[in-house]
Amino acid sequence: MPLFPSLPLRRIADATPASRDRVIDGLRAVSLSVVVFGHCVMAVVRWRQGVPQLGNTLAAHRSLQALTWVLQIMPIFFFAGGASNAITWRAKKSEGYGPWLWGRAARLLRPLWIYLAMMAPLAMVVAHLTPHEVSAPLLLLTTQLLWFLGAYLIVTALGPVLWSAHQRRPVVTLLALVTIAVAVDVGRFGLGGPAALGLINFVVVWAFAAQLGVWYVENRWRVREALLVATGALVVNVVVVRLAHYPLSMVGMPGEKVSNMAPPTVPLLLHTLVVCSLAMAAATPLARVFSRPRPWRYAVLINTVAMTLYLWHLPMLIVLAVIEHAWGLGGPTIMSQGFIAAGSHYWFWWPLHFVVFIALVSIPVRALWALENAPLPWWDQPTRLQSFSPRWTKAAMGTGVAICGISLLMFSGTGLGGFPTRVVHYAGLPLSSGLALLLLVCGAAIVRAGGAPRR
Repeated sequence: MPLFPSLPLRRIADATPASRDRVIDGLRAVSLSVVVFGHCVMAVVRWRQGVPQLGNTLAAHRSLQALTWVLQIMPIFFFAGGASNAITWRAKKSEGYGPWLWGRAARLLRPLWIYLAMMAPLAMVVAHLTPHEVSAPLLLLTTQLLWFLGAYLIVTALGPVLWSAHQRRPVVTLLALVTIAVAVDVGRFGLGGPAALGLINFVVVWAFAAQLGVWYVENRWRVREALLVATGALVVNVVVVRLAHYPLSMVGMPGEKVSNMAPPTVPLLLHTLVVCSLAMAAATPLARVFSRPRPWRYAVLINTVAMTLYLWHLPMLIVLAVIEHAWGLGGPTIMSQGFIAAGSHYWFWWPLHFVVFIALVSIPVRALWALENAPLPWWDQPTRLQSFSPRWTKAAMGTGVAICGISLLMFSGTGLGGFPTRVVHYAGLPLSSGLALLLLVCGAAIVRAGGAPRR
């Protein structure tokens, strides 16, 4: 077997069963592509006396922040995940909750173990060899995106619950999620509640997106209905952002006291309704597009390497920023209204920057994609533990996934700078990457004990 096996793209694509919903895979592939592209577009680094200052190309111009209403495509991930959960749970419900959730959680966490095993020691070396003010802002980015994996795991664990609720009262289930999200924001902003209250919406808002995925599978809206819902949600969102003084941007911006993204807010929930409704409206033309060989092979490519691409593209952007600074090739930046902004000729330089970025990202993806799809020692092996009762299996899996989700949300706030002892504060809570890793290992062990196959 070669050290870095090539991806058998054509063989995988040609083996796709006719029953597979290609729209879900296509949406996931397009969404991840937009995320990678958007991070490269928005990320800007200004070096002052050898110290990196991180910024966003959209921060200095409020009108440009409206672009995030297009670039913020993360709800589609959860929409596709909710649809996939509904499809697989409906097919494998007879096997039980534990095996079903283990199959999904094991695949999600496998590339994470590889990432942390490589990145944590590397971060310790970098932090030891470079001044803190240089390494800290860059190493924060190494785990910033893990919030997605934490929230996704929790929402996945809730998949059968959301599916069952949809079978009984579909509209009431959606309205209940909306009501909770609104109540959380009222508590945070209207009643002066603690900032940590917003963490509830990390589950509620993304569960709302997943529930729309269940609607796609069970009661897909007609094109006209979906467009009416999208238009109405967009109008309401504009009014809410304007009258309730939420940030315009659907991603976090430097200098903003409140982010619509972390934790999610009501505007992000409404944005979720817009983009997911548009996805339902476009389902038929998307099905035609992804029935063609080339678009489908692209979808297969991205989905086969999805977690590796997601985890490694931001570290590669860090590497590129350091290389450009060392060689004096970075794009021109300026300070505008107190924010780091693109300087003159920046966008003439950016296309070359993007091409080199994609080339760098392809290195870990090419080297590690097979590990994302191959069994890991111990992790993927059957356990020697005796089988739990169905009730205890559900309790163990739910507890383990919740612990994993919390640990990954912690990781996203701490970074790997000062790993494992450095303490940071987020939403008034003291966090450390060492504690996050301990919780992750414990939570994953509980998940494995509850759902892994028995010998």
